[in-house]
Amino acid sequence: MTAERSEAERAASDRRRVKQLVAFAIFALAVTLVWIVAITTGGSSGARPTGGSPSVYPAASIPAPRERSLSRAVASSRCVLRSFPSYGRGKTGARVQYRTNPPTSGPSDPSPAADGIYDDPAGTSKLVRALANGRVIFQFAPGAPPKLRGQLKTLVKQDPRHLILTANQTGMSYAVAATAWRHYLGCNTVNGSTFDALRDFRDTYRNRAS
Repeated sequence: MTAERSEAERAASDRRRVKQLVAFAIFALAVTLVWIVAITTGGSSGARPTGGSPSVYPAASIPAPRERSLSRAVASSRCVLRSFPSYGRGKTGARVQYRTNPPTSGPSDPSPAADGIYDDPAGTSKLVRALANGRVIFQFAPGAPPKLRGQLKTLVKQDPRHLILTANQTGMSYAVAATAWRHYLGCNTVNGSTFDALRDFRDTYRNRAS
């Protein structure tokens, strides 16, 4: 009986050891996956795109495209379209005072903000690095109505390639804005033509960081 009991105890001990090894392997794999995601999305800290949680971006429809000319869409929307020189594109970890609001160029974080929709605002310096890489960013004032946030999500989902949607963190004076490298579109109010202007801005300046 003693030998049988010892054999059973050894078997139980072996099973516990196997379970511990399996648990450790799963933990190590999870840590590795988190590390890979952090590297590919531009760092191990800060906000990450979520795809747009319904609590932040409730469902909302937008008008169908009508005006394909950026200049005419801007005129109809009563937004402001401005272009600027490049104020630098070096990489820095220091805090930067940008010369336009919202920023359109300047030294920025070495790691760009990842493409996508952010529930928590993306870092400004990371956004500027994304602009340097050809991204277009749609931004809204932190107090933007839920309907507008939802409409912007709908707009991004129509053509999400190389786009970012986030709350602005620079105290811009606009309700909504679109930025690209050296250019921005700022809108104090939103009307039916605003979404044409945002679409046309996207199509005009996406992947043109020069």
